Amino acid sequence: MLRAFFIFLLSLLILPFDLATFSNKKSIASSIILLPKKRPTIINKYDYSVETINDLILKEGGKTIGKTFKQKIRKNENLSLFLKRVGFTSNHINSIILKVKTNHPTNNILRNIPTNHLIQYAVPKHNLGLGIKFKISKYKDLYVWQNHLNEVKTKITKRPFKKVEIVSKIEIIDNLYNSAIRSKLPKEIFSQLIKILGFSIDFQRELRRGDVFETLYSKKIDLITNEVIESNPIHYISANLKDNHLKFYRYINRSGKSDFYDQDGKSSKKTLMKTPLNGARLSSGYGNRKHPILGFTKMHRGVDFAAPRGTPVFAAGDGIIEYSGWNGAYGKYIRIKHNGIYKTAYAHLSKIYKKRGVRIKQGEIIGTLGSTGRSTGPHLHYEILIGGRQVNPLKIRVPSGKHIPKDELNSFYKQQKIIDKTIIALRKKMKNKEFAYLEN
Repeated sequence: MLRAFFIFLLSLLILPFDLATFSNKKSIASSIILLPKKRPTIINKYDYSVETINDLILKEGGKTIGKTFKQKIRKNENLSLFLKRVGFTSNHINSIILKVKTNHPTNNILRNIPTNHLIQYAVPKHNLGLGIKFKISKYKDLYVWQNHLNEVKTKITKRPFKKVEIVSKIEIIDNLYNSAIRSKLPKEIFSQLIKILGFSIDFQRELRRGDVFETLYSKKIDLITNEVIESNPIHYISANLKDNHLKFYRYINRSGKSDFYDQDGKSSKKTLMKTPLNGARLSSGYGNRKHPILGFTKMHRGVDFAAPRGTPVFAAGDGIIEYSGWNGAYGKYIRIKHNGIYKTAYAHLSKIYKKRGVRIKQGEIIGTLGSTGRSTGPHLHYEILIGGRQVNPLKIRVPSGKHIPKDELNSFYKQQKIIDKTIIALRKKMKNKEFAYLEN
């Protein structure tokens, strides 16, 4: 009986019938109305990108296009104005814009095209179709073309890339910044290096010629252009100094957050960096001194670091820019509020890169060293303020970050072993080179 009942229900769903015939049978009619509607087809399957518009049209079976060109978006120009400038008709432009907006409403493609963005295009002429291709992010492209019915089609595709693990060695010749440039270390990796080691190393006083830094980090390489998409993140970093040997490992905890810890699981973090630049010498300490310009003894409520004009100055810790601009005898000046207790100040800058109110990350470049204000030569005047009062930056004890909990140490040691094995394999490939890589 039960089997017969289910067969009867199935027949109601699959057999064709006229709703009008059942107009007086409300229960049956309502059951038909409540049947779930067919879901709309997904427009984008996110296939992989190809090198040219022609390659995609051949793949999709679209209308043949003519010669393709490449031009950049100009200042204050959107896609519509660009297409008009390069020769598309108003009808084609309207069709393209409408189709992009309809097919990709959540991507904000038309709002996010920056100045100088490169666009590949083919203008429709005679019996030839249109074609457009450009990046909409590091990892995605937008293609626009016509089918053989002259209908505009669009597709977002993923750019193919490969991920490689790279170990890089930096040997100090003059200072860390210049040595990193010679070793071809990416800028974003250098900034991370400063951020990680700034708690433990005084870049002004501790570095010596022959000191060696080693980093293990990832790179993503675009397989179409063979260009580096991004270099991130650092997995491991070591510093082999004369009187100090450090190793820090990136560890992802149970909640998915990552940070750096030494071999025993102790955090690399402290509240503030010891010095906010590298390659400098201490030219004036904290305390009473005879002022070089005013000529009388005056309390010096900070420390001065002498270095070449233009040397990058880093934020000593995470925080918000509280002051940015000219500040009397301080010249070009930045003050960062790190929390309710700590602030740091940077004076006599030649350039300022960050505006007031901007949130800043530790190790970010906030300006460059100079000699503005009341100054006798290029140097950085650096202050640490606790509760609004200047203290000696070289003597302050800053609290360390949180260590790995005991119940996560085994997980940390497993990640550490994987990193160590990767480094050993890369060192074998490195020999006398400054870096070596393994493809994932």
